[in-house]
Amino acid sequence: MLCRLGQLAEDLPEVAELDLNPVLVGPDGVAVVDAKLRLAPVGAEPHRTLRQLRAAR
Repeated sequence: MLCRLGQLAEDLPEVAELDLNPVLVGPDGVAVVDAKLRLAPVGAEPHRTLRQLRAAR
């Protein structure tokens, strides 16, 4: 799931924020119960090499 989310960020720079809560992990795989997505025009967000993880608000 983490690799796919990383690929999503690379493929779609319009994705400014993605909140997945909760994420359920079990022996049969992963399930996301709720997701919130915020889009922003390309250029409104920092360059992708400057992105960094930040604490949840």
